[in-house]
Order: sequence, then structure tokens, then C-alpha cells
Amino acid sequence: MDTSRRIRSAAPRLAAGVLATLLVLAVTATCLAFTGWVKDAVDPPTWVTLRSDRGGLVMQPGALVKLHGVEVGTVGAVRSVADGAVVELRIDASAAQGIPENIEARIAATTIFGSKFVTLTEPENPSNSPISSGAVIASSSVTVEVNTVFETLTQVLSAVEPDKLNATLTSLATALGGRGSELGLSLDDTNALLAAVEPRVPTLQRDIVSGANVTETLADATPDLLTNLESLTTTGRSIVDKAGTLDAMLLSVIGMADVGNQVLSKNAEGMSSFVHELKPTTELLEEYSPEFTCFLQGADRARVGAEEVSGGNGRTMLLNSTVLFGIPPYTYESDLPRVAASGGPRCGALPFVPNDAVPTPYVVADTGSNPFRARNTGPVVSPSSILDFLPGGLAAPAGAR
Repeated sequence: MDTSRRIRSAAPRLAAGVLATLLVLAVTATCLAFTGWVKDAVDPPTWVTLRSDRGGLVMQPGALVKLHGVEVGTVGAVRSVADGAVVELRIDASAAQGIPENIEARIAATTIFGSKFVTLTEPENPSNSPISSGAVIASSSVTVEVNTVFETLTQVLSAVEPDKLNATLTSLATALGGRGSELGLSLDDTNALLAAVEPRVPTLQRDIVSGANVTETLADATPDLLTNLESLTTTGRSIVDKAGTLDAMLLSVIGMADVGNQVLSKNAEGMSSFVHELKPTTELLEEYSPEFTCFLQGADRARVGAEEVSGGNGRTMLLNSTVLFGIPPYTYESDLPRVAASGGPRCGALPFVPNDAVPTPYVVADTGSNPFRARNTGPVVSPSSILDFLPGGLAAPAGAR
């Protein structure tokens, strides 16, 4: 009987233990399901990294991630880095299949004082590939918190004395009172000016860079400029000291100008005719000006060579003589000079004629004279030339005697 009594007394305790164990398991399963651990184990989420210049003052893990206003995940972690903030996003696996890999994001706030959340925005041309774990997206903007504005404003107000600020604002209000239209016109003019200047900003930037280079050059040349200014100071003193002489010189110049004006006025027509008649000559000289240099240089070389053989040393003269073929004697009319040469300008072998170019070719031109027109290759006796000299020119043409 004692044994049966003990069994009956232990049964309630055993039932209570089993019930407590089942209750603990139920609570644990509920917590796990609530926290998403069971769901994550069955259907793993997609982890995406969001980079931003800052995360916001009230961005916390667990914040919502929305797409088109629908929750698609939560914020897993927020950490600061050197160039901003990194936000780890936990995207539900079912929602990740409908999010393109080139998704955009921004950090927004529910209210001006509310906590932050991440809103995803599809681009104009969404990708056909869904986003995957390890993807990195950039935040386009972060909503400014009002408390940040208040903090900045507080710092400004703490540095400004209220009475002076009040006086400044009062003066500003007095100055602008009743001038709203004028202020509006000024703003319109400023806007028009800025609109005209904006297209020229690149040019202004280049000019500023060039101005910096010019400034550096002037800085390097400053000692020379100061030296020149010092020299100009001396020149200025000399001018001041000789002011009387300069006045007299200027008066003389004025008088000479008056006389010159009278002379030129009387001879203006003659000078105009002279200049007009000089035009063909100057045009001819201009046409043949390229050969002046080589001719003068060749003449100078010839002078140097001639001085060596013609007594230029003051003591001797060197002669190297030979017999040349004679040229036909002068004949009337056929040897009369003519101004009909054409061609040029040319320098030939000038200014320097090498030994292997001697004798230089003779340039035949229509000048009325060609000493080589007979093309003699040996000595030729011309009796008519002897008769021209011995009897006093009896052989000359009748028209020439």
C-alpha cells in the first residue's frame, strides 16, 4: 500500500515537469520564430552593403528597408569608416528576387525628428538580374536631421552677441524697408549677369591659371623692374634739370614743323607727282630685291680677292694674264642697248663661286649685247675692225660717219 501511495504522489510532479518542459520549448520556438532565426535557417536572407557619406544620427540596427513603401528587409548593422558610413542591409530572400542588382538607395526619415530608414528606388533602366548577397550600393542622399540643424544654429548663436545681432538685423530691415521692388530688380539683374557669366566660367578659369603664370613671371622679373624704375628715376631727374633746354628744343621743333608745313604745302603737288613717278622704279627694285644680298656679298668677296692681287697689301701687284678669244666688233643698230630683259631675280652662283664652277655660264638676255653670239671656238681675223681704226673709221656704216 505504501508503494502505490508513493506512485500516486509522484505522478502529478512528473506531469508538471513535462508540462513545464513543453511550455519552455513552445516559448523558445516562438522567440526564435519572432526573431527570424528559424526563417533565416530555412530561407537565408540576402545581405547587401550600403555605403553613404554618413548614416544619420538616429539610424539604428533593426531599422526598416522599404521598396515602393513595402518592407523588404531590415538594417543589420551600422558602422563608421574613414570616408563615411557602412550600413548592412538584410533583404528577405523572397523580396530579393524582385530587386534589380542596380537598385539605388537613400536614407530617409519618417518625420523631422523620427528615426531613419532605408528606401530603395529602382533606376530608369532596371537590370534583369536580381540583387545578390555581397552587392554594394551607394546612397544618393541622407535626410538632414533637424537636431543637427538646431545644433549648428546653437553653435552660431552662442558665438554671436544678441544685442549686436539685433542691431544688425534692425539696420538691415530699415535699409530694405520699402525697397522690395528695387531688391527684386537687383536680384533679376544679378541672375542675368550670372547667366551670362556661367558659359564663360571655363574661359575665366583658364585666364586665372594664365594670370597665375604671368604673376610668377612678373615676380621673377621684379628685381629687373625695380632696377629699371631706379634708372627711370635718374632719367626723370635729368629731364627736370634740363627742363629749360627741353622747352627751347620743343619750341625749335614747333618752329621747324611750321616751316616744314609751309614748304610741303607749296610743293605738295610736285612731291605727289615725284612719288607717283618713283613707283615703277621702286616696284622694280622690290621685284629684284632678293638678288641684292647675294650680289653685294659676292662683290665683297671679289673685293677681298682683288685686294690680294692688285696691291692691296701696299707693296705688290700680282698679275696672271692670258689670251682670250676675240669677240665680234660692235655693229650699229644690232648692238644698240635695249631694255627688254626678262626673268629673275636670280643669283646664279653668287655669293660664292667655287673653282670648279669657273667660268660661270653666261646668261643670255635681250639687252642688245651678246659677246658670245658668234660662238667662236678659235682665233678669228676680222679685217673690217682694222679698217675701222687705221683710216679713221672709213669702214664704219654711212649713217655712223
